Order: sequence, then C-alpha cells, then structure tokens
Amino acid sequence: MIKKINNSLAFRLPLLYRKLLRYKPLVIKSQKSTSDQVVLMMAGKKIMDLTRLAVFSIAKNWDTLPKLIVSSDGSVSAAEIKKQLRFWPGELIINDWQQSETYHREKNRVNLLKYAESHVLGKKLAVVLHQAEIQPVVWVDSDIIFYQDFNKYITHHSGFVCGGSEEGHSLYDDRVLDFYKNNLYDHYTFSSGLLNIYGPTIYDDFQLEQLLLEVSNYVHYFTEQTIFAHIASKSIGMPWTRDLIKNHNLDHQQIRPMSPKDVIGRHYTANVRHLFWRDAFFNL
Repeated sequence: MIKKINNSLAFRLPLLYRKLLRYKPLVIKSQKSTSDQVVLMMAGKKIMDLTRLAVFSIAKNWDTLPKLIVSSDGSVSAAEIKKQLRFWPGELIINDWQQSETYHREKNRVNLLKYAESHVLGKKLAVVLHQAEIQPVVWVDSDIIFYQDFNKYITHHSGFVCGGSEEGHSLYDDRVLDFYKNNLYDHYTFSSGLLNIYGPTIYDDFQLEQLLLEVSNYVHYFTEQTIFAHIASKSIGMPWTRDLIKNHNLDHQQIRPMSPKDVIGRHYTANVRHLFWRDAFFNL
C-alpha cells in the first residue's frame, strides 16, 4: 500500500510543482561575460513552461552567456516569448516561424515545408537547418536542464559538423535508414535533443528534399532524429554520452529530487517528463 501511494505521488506531485514554478521569480544575480557560442531553441504554447526553465538553467549555470536564438513554432507570439524570457541577461533574438518558412520556400524546399506543416518536429528540422546553414549552432531541446557549465564541452569546428547526445534506446525511422542504407542500430543510440551543427550545404549534400519526398507520411515521431543521426554518423557522431548528459528512467517513481551534484545536465524525455518539474522545483 505504501509503495502504491509513493508511486502515485511521484507522478502527481510534479503537476503541483509545474503550477508553482509558473510563479517562481527567475532572477540571475551575478553578472556574466558573454561568448561567441550560439544556442538555438524553439518555443511553443505547449512547451513554453519547459523552454522558460531550460533557458533559466543556462543563464544560471553556464559560466558564460551564449547568444540565444529562440524560434517560435507558430503557436506563440514573439512578444510572449520575450515576456517569458525577460530574465535572460544576454543577447536574445526571437524569430517567428514564418522567417524559417520563408527561408526554405525561397530555396524551393517543398517537401521540408510539407513535413513542417504536418509535424512539429518537421518545424524543428526546418529551424535547425535554417540557422545551421548560416552559422554554427548548438541546438537545445526544451526538456533539458543544465546543472553545471556545459559550454566547455562544446567543440568548435571550422567547417561542416554534426554531432548529438546519447539516447537510452535506439529510436529511429527505418524508412530513413533504408534510404541512406545506413544501419544506425549498429552505430549508436543517438538523440537529437542536443546538437552541435553547421554546414551551408547540408540539405543538398544529404539529399533531404528527395528523402522527405520518399517518406512523405510524416506521422513517424523519429524521422527528424534519424536524419540528424545519419548526418552525424558522417561527422563527429555522438560527442555527449549519457555520463555527461543524463538520459534514463531509473528514478521515474521517485519522490525525492535528483541530486545535481556531479551532473552537467539531464534530458527529461517524454517517459520521465514529470521529473523535469520535480528537479526544476528543487534544484533551480
């Protein structure tokens, strides 16, 4: 009986923490220097609570402040994003979804835009490629919390680069693997939650327009991740392991918050999303 109550509270209490966190003042007390690093994120109405706290963890725990670009997924206004991130003490650029849409439309990327219209992860792919064709960026999913400085783990490259973090399981779209004839199951358990990416010709080099035509049923959740996993397999692969960015469900029924000691960051994927609110409430 006690175990059942404990397990129930492990899932129910975070709902309360989420509501309380909306009223928590987010204040950065110490001044920090800035870096040339560009961090890219996406915000939407459904994930704004996550994005707000993920950005706060960067502001609080990174030693230097990157240039931050936040793109809307089209469901939230730039004004609302600016309001929610008003605590950010560094350079902040907020883009509307239409800016990425126009960028790709001018390049006649019809199938990419169809993917973006059909699935929010298609919008993620479009936003990442938009910026990564212009400048090196580090993409950060909104369900990642940093507990220590991560900037020092980002390697810089003069040319094409693509690398990601480690997933707990191999989660791929087999249609993409078949297109590239690349059995990623033999390589690594890749996550596109964190990406170090740059390349002005990625879209053409990896035949993405043709690929997205052939996998035109865009309901598969891991199409975008598989694309980045393949691209990374031709570059730096998976520079950030689960030892560095935690990604597990070992404590999914635990009421007690995770100790942030010796933890650089953690990716709170969908199966442990409730733990995001628990750990943000007690550790940020």
